[in-house]
Amino acid sequence: MSFTGWPPRILMACALLAFLAPAPAGAISMDKSSTIRDQCEISIGPDLIGVVAYMPDRSRDRFCGDFPSTGRIILTIDLIAERLRELPIDVRIVKEPAGRSLTEEDDLAPFTIATFSPRRYPGGAVTVEHDFTETGDYAMFITATEASGTRRTTRFGFSVGGPLQFYATAFLAGVFLAGAVFAYWRHSNGEVKGARRRI
Repeated sequence: MSFTGWPPRILMACALLAFLAPAPAGAISMDKSSTIRDQCEISIGPDLIGVVAYMPDRSRDRFCGDFPSTGRIILTIDLIAERLRELPIDVRIVKEPAGRSLTEEDDLAPFTIATFSPRRYPGGAVTVEHDFTETGDYAMFITATEASGTRRTTRFGFSVGGPLQFYATAFLAGVFLAGAVFAYWRHSNGEVKGARRRI
């Protein structure tokens, strides 16, 4: 298909559609209200923590639980309970096998893709970063070690990529292609009618 002779308005509209088409697939975030902290809160023993994540190379949105594509993800753990800021916190990220959710009772070593050694975070924010190269289900295990030696662990599950990303992108690509073909047909049909009138 040649775009030569297309009116500038049609070309601009198609270019704009092509630019915006991938956006919805990557805009599946929970940054839609001020309640994002509530939506991402989990407990570690008797204490609350919040998890908010970013995909700095893709979007300014904040995410909680589901990421539209692979890539670099920064997860920030908010130690809401102040006493947690005085305890060593360690983090482990695992890739879960298909159809199975791992727990802290499992042998996590074979599934581990990243670990962050225990340390205290007096500022209340634990930041971990990892480049996720595969789609699938993942879990982040966050452990706080009490002064008595007792370890309390919580699990934060999330998914990276998956069918939603594929279908959303494919659908939008189809919409763009159909729009381009329709615009071309309208333009060509208009030229033919104009030529007939001149005859």
